[in-house]
Amino acid sequence: MIQRIIILLLCCSATIIYGQQEQMFTQYMFNKMALNPGFAGNEDYTGLTMQLRDQWNGFPGAPEAQLLSVNLPRFGEKVGVGFNLRRRSIGIHKEVSFSGIYAYKFILSSGTLSMGLEASGRNRSSDFTDPRLVATQGIELDPSIPNTKISKTYANLGFGIYFNNNNYFLGASVPRLAKTDIDFDNNTVISTEVRHLFIMGGATFRVHDKLRLTLQSLMKLAEQAPFDTDITTSLTLDEKYTAGIGYRLGGGRGDVGESVALILSFNLTDNFMVGFSQDFTLSKIRSYDNGSFELVASYAFGKKRQKVVLLNPRYF
Repeated sequence: MIQRIIILLLCCSATIIYGQQEQMFTQYMFNKMALNPGFAGNEDYTGLTMQLRDQWNGFPGAPEAQLLSVNLPRFGEKVGVGFNLRRRSIGIHKEVSFSGIYAYKFILSSGTLSMGLEASGRNRSSDFTDPRLVATQGIELDPSIPNTKISKTYANLGFGIYFNNNNYFLGASVPRLAKTDIDFDNNTVISTEVRHLFIMGGATFRVHDKLRLTLQSLMKLAEQAPFDTDITTSLTLDEKYTAGIGYRLGGGRGDVGESVALILSFNLTDNFMVGFSQDFTLSKIRSYDNGSFELVASYAFGKKRQKVVLLNPRYF
């Protein structure tokens, strides 16, 4: 009887629930266009990037994400175009999204300033026939749980601004400007998309003829959610081999952070790069998961190999 009263009080008091809506990648630095549409057209070649993330490995139904980005070379020195295809899942819930990006460049004496607009469409589905769902008295006895698969498609717009020169970059973006209704029931509006603000920045320093140090940070602010940030430090040898360590704030009360990450990447050829990362959980959830693993691979079509040694090459 006491347990039923407690459950009833919790149901009456928990009227609003907030959760993560934007997919986070530890190796965001290898695909900035996924977070900031202003990055589109930042290179003089076509870049194809694939990212895979297995989050909180060891949890049944833990989050998984796949991302494919196509960044086309700049048109007429001032126009950038790109595309993102995303898929992610957690438990019985899946989301597939596609976005097209347009960016316009302003060539300044100190660098390049770009403003980008992203139009996206998403399909979200929940499969209540999934055999992993269990209930003590049977799911079929609960009228609030439909014995079917339901889905909904919706659209949104995003905006980003990005500045870069040979040695550093700064950017800010809001992937979803509108608070779109994402409830499956069209007669109610309880769940909406929440605006997220991403602020990114980084700088690189030459410490030796063949060695450079790069510092990068990504700050994430969302409505009704705690401030979060990623801080990454990496060393690159001979422009081919990169090793870095990342730290992510977050976690619960009393935690020293959400995770630390080991990042390794290799330029196998002038056009092909692969990267790996392993997140080691710092929060209390570490007792139940095996961390998070990521794989990234990118290929540059039409990238021209430098025939001379550049004294001040562009890294961003």
